[in-house]
Amino acid sequence: MRSLLQRFTKSEFLKNVLTLVSATGIAQAISLLIYPVLTRIYTPAEHGLFSLYMSIITITAIISTGKYELAVMIPKKEKDGAGLTLLSILLSLAFSIVLLFFIAFFHRSIPGWFGNEHLAPWLFFIPISTFFVAVFQALTYWANRQKAYRTIAGANLGQSVINSAVKLSASKAMLNGGGLMTGAIVGQVAGALIYAARLIRRGGEVFRSVRISDMAGLAKEHSFFPRFSMLHKLINNFSSSLPVFVFSLYFNAEIVGFFGLGFMLINRPMNLLSGSFTKVFSQKIIAMHNGGTPIYSEITKFVLRMAALASVPFLIVVFFAPVLVTVIFGDNWFESGVYMRIFTPWLFMVFLSSPLMFVADMVSRQRKAMLIEVIKFVLRIGALVVGVVLDDVRIALWLFSGVSFLVVSYSLVWYLQLSKRADIGKVQ
Repeated sequence: MRSLLQRFTKSEFLKNVLTLVSATGIAQAISLLIYPVLTRIYTPAEHGLFSLYMSIITITAIISTGKYELAVMIPKKEKDGAGLTLLSILLSLAFSIVLLFFIAFFHRSIPGWFGNEHLAPWLFFIPISTFFVAVFQALTYWANRQKAYRTIAGANLGQSVINSAVKLSASKAMLNGGGLMTGAIVGQVAGALIYAARLIRRGGEVFRSVRISDMAGLAKEHSFFPRFSMLHKLINNFSSSLPVFVFSLYFNAEIVGFFGLGFMLINRPMNLLSGSFTKVFSQKIIAMHNGGTPIYSEITKFVLRMAALASVPFLIVVFFAPVLVTVIFGDNWFESGVYMRIFTPWLFMVFLSSPLMFVADMVSRQRKAMLIEVIKFVLRIGALVVGVVLDDVRIALWLFSGVSFLVVSYSLVWYLQLSKRADIGKVQ
């Protein structure tokens, strides 16, 4: 036991993971602990509107950067990493301005496109959220490159505290669940500003050395990211948000609220662990790969450890979710627990595979990764169409979860194969 403890305390990898998990865990715990209050002061329909708003932001934020931030960790030169970070931020600013004009022109029609007229007052906040979410993501990758894990943890914690405080304090001051959107927007702005302040103090010189010509060259060199990775991420996130958009259009905002809460209760803790491990693990594997060190064995052990870590929590959700949700969040939310039980197998596979998505980028296999997402997207549409035709939300979710489980399982096997081929210099 003593030797195991000594190995833990001396491991840089585990120390870095612990830094992220502890601070980010506090951030996630704060946001989750207030939900038993939020589910009692905001209705399921109001939570549904919030889920719709956040689903839109997730998609626009992906488009805004061309996903160049995914390339930040790859170059060997620090200046090139900084250039890709700045490129991502400037592209998001330009896109957000274009988006603002688009909304100004179509603002009367857009709420009808999504089946929720209460979205109208929040349309002009979408470009603001898009820009600051994109900035936050770009600076996260830069901080990860710098191994600035305390900065990452601090930005996440600050964002969560401010977000939660506003949601609670604004609950009675704004109609139709406006406090939920306001909290998210203020938190997004605060998180990006916290990041910017800390990173500029530490490494502003390298950013000031970047020229427009440098960014133009980097954009051309890493054009695979907007051509394939952006489409990959866009299709992935849009297909994951399909239930929100489809349920909003063909059912009602209350059902969207049930889905949103159930998904969040699994996805938040899952992302806390997988996201923290991924940031440290991806940096380690990329460095090993660039240095010519074999990576397959390390990745395989990582997947097995993640499976062992997640098995018990996911089994608890499968057997007890409806009861636990009712006790903690109130009788009105029983359906969320039922939905959680349905999509738990799918999210378990996401927990195992999502930390390895960087492998496809690392070995320039974005084209096939995008093809897999397209196939998953088409299958998910078919699953939801069947549910809509049968007018049964649960059937739609069962089919959606089933096809997602199968495709994500294939992706996991493929990532492992890529890492094995990378060790022998034969990626196909």
